[in-house]
Amino acid sequence: MDNLFDINVNLIVIVASISTVAVTIASYAALRLILEKPPARFHVQVPPEAKPDWKATTTISNPSIRDPNDPTVIICYDPATGKYLSTVKAHTAVDVTEAISRARIAQKSWEKTSFAERKRVLNSLLNYIIEYQEEICWVTCRDSGKTMVDAMLGEILSTCERIRWTIKNGEKALATEFFDPGPLLPYKIAKIEYQPLGVVAALVSWNYPFHNLFGQIISALFAGNGILVKASEQVAWSVDYFSRIMKTCLNACGHDPEIVQFLCGYADCGEAIVRSGVDGITFVGSPQVGKQVMKTASDSLTPCILELGGKDAAILREDANLDQAIPIIMRGTFQNTGQNCVGIERVLVHEKLYDEFVRRVKEKITGDKLRVGCSLEEGEGKVDVGALTMSGQASRLENLINDSVSQGAKLVIGGKSYTHPIYPSGQYFTPTLLVDVTPSMPISQHEVFAPIMTVMKFQTDEEAIEMCNGCPYGLGNSVFTRDQAKGNQMAKRLKSGMVNVNDFAVAYICNLPFGGVGISGFGRFGGREGLRAMCLAKSVTLDRFPLIVKTTIPTVVDYPMHARGTTFVENLVRVIYKNDILERIKGGLALAREFMGR
Repeated sequence: MDNLFDINVNLIVIVASISTVAVTIASYAALRLILEKPPARFHVQVPPEAKPDWKATTTISNPSIRDPNDPTVIICYDPATGKYLSTVKAHTAVDVTEAISRARIAQKSWEKTSFAERKRVLNSLLNYIIEYQEEICWVTCRDSGKTMVDAMLGEILSTCERIRWTIKNGEKALATEFFDPGPLLPYKIAKIEYQPLGVVAALVSWNYPFHNLFGQIISALFAGNGILVKASEQVAWSVDYFSRIMKTCLNACGHDPEIVQFLCGYADCGEAIVRSGVDGITFVGSPQVGKQVMKTASDSLTPCILELGGKDAAILREDANLDQAIPIIMRGTFQNTGQNCVGIERVLVHEKLYDEFVRRVKEKITGDKLRVGCSLEEGEGKVDVGALTMSGQASRLENLINDSVSQGAKLVIGGKSYTHPIYPSGQYFTPTLLVDVTPSMPISQHEVFAPIMTVMKFQTDEEAIEMCNGCPYGLGNSVFTRDQAKGNQMAKRLKSGMVNVNDFAVAYICNLPFGGVGISGFGRFGGREGLRAMCLAKSVTLDRFPLIVKTTIPTVVDYPMHARGTTFVENLVRVIYKNDILERIKGGLALAREFMGR
């Protein structure tokens, strides 16, 4: 009975202890919730030109961002309609110098903020994006010519996911990491601390005006950096609105809005940023400009992350499910008018599926099934493909297509610019289907960034891999198959930074590191690796028992050098690394004799 009584008492004590711990944890969590400030609410007025019912006073017949009479300004217009929006100043080297000075001052305070404070800024921004997502899409559509659906997917959803992941996982990703110091130094603490670089810069492309800016800002700020972010001159009009969103958010949360500096200018502005003395550079653009960024950055050895576009392939194996694959390939090709660095630009189809695939995608594209226009003004569900953001692209695309046809490719649909009956000044290109393309044709080697589906035939997996890897780009690829093991095997052999089996581009939404190989660049942004790329990974060692054990240099290897120094180190290596136990014992005895002075 006494034993039973003791067991019961012990159980009560254990349960009480567990309850106490649970209550303590719950109390701490509740207290933290009480003490943490809620997200700040704020509002930024949307530009009137962004609204669907806006009536323009001027339409440009041959739109261009350049003013031949004034190279210091950027002409802003809607690529889908040609409607004039405004003329803004192109930032110069002087503006860059002032911007980095302001950011460095603000960063001194910002790097001292807690992760809780940084999360509050991101939560406040997230709430604003969700509440005003339609207005944000209006602005991006007006400035880039994309459709509302593409804006919702590429600007809103992707940005919200980046913020969600950073709030949930960012602190853990940047937490100090501890490592095994090894058998030589067991009395040491070995760790990596992730510290902010300082003030970084991001020079981003125009295809996603909102997300490309804010994706970089989110990571830079959470890591404790200030940031100079340069928008492309192709989408200069939206910069003011996006700048006001970020700066108003920071101000509402009680932080210096100068921690983020928005810039927009021509090549001289970008070069000035690279030369400004920033502590890290992320560039998103073409390989040609990326090489110039890297060359200029090398003068100061400023680290660079270069994301330089892609020529992504989708491989449809013999066992691919066309019902599942075709809708994904259609979106991968025509989403954002094909202006995606990870868009599907090459479709490699097994010969047994080839004819059926071509027939089915032709049916989806033919006639008015893919409607081209301005969804912002024509209304939801009436437009599938928007405008090309950059002017003067039609002739380049037509030349690539005509050259392919002359070499044996077949143009099934499209292949030329499109004059819209309502918006004759809009920059449109007809959705295009080009089949029987071969790897030797220029269109299979150069990024088109347009609504053009190029289809290629293969016979074996090996041939498909060779065709895919035979391109200088290596950003992302897709493999469609019912055999996941085979798909995974092919993924391992494809030379690219990302591979998606039975999907396209979702590695980005999964917050995996984003980047490529070859002329697609190097370095990664997004996810844990991207967040850490915004930091200095500083290696630090400490004494585990500072009052008891510290490193001392044995007399035999101290200066001046001892005659038996080499023998001592040789035996030390034998003791620690030799697999033969007898040899380790012999080495240990030899070391002991050295310590005893024999």
